[in-house]
Amino acid sequence: MVRFASNWYYKGFKKKLVNEVGREDADAIWREALGIYEKLLSASPDIRNHKGFMVMPAVALFKALDSRSLDARRMLGEYGASMGKKFAGIVHFFTSLPGASKSIWKKVGPTMERNSSPQKGYRRRIVSEPPDMYGVDILSCPYHELAKQYDAEGAVMCICDMDKEYMKGFKYIRYERTTAVSEGAECCDYRLRFDPEKK
Repeated sequence: MVRFASNWYYKGFKKKLVNEVGREDADAIWREALGIYEKLLSASPDIRNHKGFMVMPAVALFKALDSRSLDARRMLGEYGASMGKKFAGIVHFFTSLPGASKSIWKKVGPTMERNSSPQKGYRRRIVSEPPDMYGVDILSCPYHELAKQYDAEGAVMCICDMDKEYMKGFKYIRYERTTAVSEGAECCDYRLRFDPEKK
């Protein structure tokens, strides 16, 4: 339970709750989510590792919001997007350093290969490789699959929408994603191109 309460990614969600439903209801929702999280961990203690660390707090929040007929998918998605915009600023700062973007682009293939590998639970289809474009269709995502196991598919929007925003922060690397498995599409269509005109 403590790891949910102190999870760096979700700390700010409490403030969003207060802004949307008021302090009293936000406190009640937070307590319920903590209780749900504790029960989930009791049933599967190892679930907090790796992907569960990001997904399970979202599952607990989704269920607590949904039990009050609140739009959990929207709220978690908006929160993820706001976090992604913050991360995009950090990414932009570091990739603005001389030579950083070119260095990242040289390693984009191996990096994406490693981060979306079947060993990490992904199913994918490589569409194209550098130097022109790195394109991969993610056909199945372990974060999404884990949320589905707990009947909280919309919970993953806080990760999916964060990802969509922060990837826009790269200087000189143009990122596009028009579809997502979490939105009912066949795949998440990641496309990255080196573009010296992109600021």
